[in-house]
Amino acid sequence: MPRINNSAKDIIRLEAERFLAEYGFTSPPLPPDEALAARKLEVTPLSLDDLLIRANLLPEEQMKIQAMLDINERSITFRQGLPLQKQSWGKLHEIGHEFLPWHRELFYYCPLLWLPADIQTQLEVEADMFAAETFFFGSKFNEYAGEGEFGLNTAKILADTIYGTSYHATFAHFVEQSEVPCCLVIWKPLEISKDGAQQIQLKLHYYLPSRNFKGHITHGMTIKDEDLIGLLTDYSIGAVKHKIKVNGYRGKTQLLDAESFSNSYNIFTLIFQPK
Repeated sequence: MPRINNSAKDIIRLEAERFLAEYGFTSPPLPPDEALAARKLEVTPLSLDDLLIRANLLPEEQMKIQAMLDINERSITFRQGLPLQKQSWGKLHEIGHEFLPWHRELFYYCPLLWLPADIQTQLEVEADMFAAETFFFGSKFNEYAGEGEFGLNTAKILADTIYGTSYHATFAHFVEQSEVPCCLVIWKPLEISKDGAQQIQLKLHYYLPSRNFKGHITHGMTIKDEDLIGLLTDYSIGAVKHKIKVNGYRGKTQLLDAESFSNSYNIFTLIFQPK
């Protein structure tokens, strides 16, 4: 995954704010269909699966593509059966390709699939950033986030009552925009068989650092924390504050402040970097 420097992130935020201002979107939540109509784009009834087969892509390459923009025909085609929430994100993502000037000028002459793989990945990351900044109304997000105590419970309120976005997307944006040194760890339950009995461990899916986070979380690490695992079945209680052991500098184990929340199939842990 390419790393986007802060200057590029700021440019994409400004473009997202320009889009919102230009079409009169002043406060969340943002209706994706109205955003599409503003750019005179429409969703086609065609099957993206059929289009990808005709493009002679390998099956593993086809599975990575959820939507496709035809910038000349002003149309977007989605994969069949794509959940509504992913369609909403996909609409803003494709608007990013159409609205960001350097994307739009390129795609008039060269489809995304014709570009080298590293350029494709770069452009996809930028379109995702545009979607996030647009959904969360650019710099207004920090104003809303600053009204509550810093933590996952505040981010959950933003998702539920202001933005209408998923916890996953809101938590990620909350941490990435923060000046607080911290990181968000996403755990997935992992069932293992030990001595003939089934046990659950948590495996690190990936983690997202805030701008000022200086630590490192080991990729693929697993933990067995009964309290955290218990959140999978008792996920209505909100975020829970606790301590967590992580491998720190030169392999030393550190006990750090954290808080965790479960949406019943993932566990999100916000880990605070010690001062």
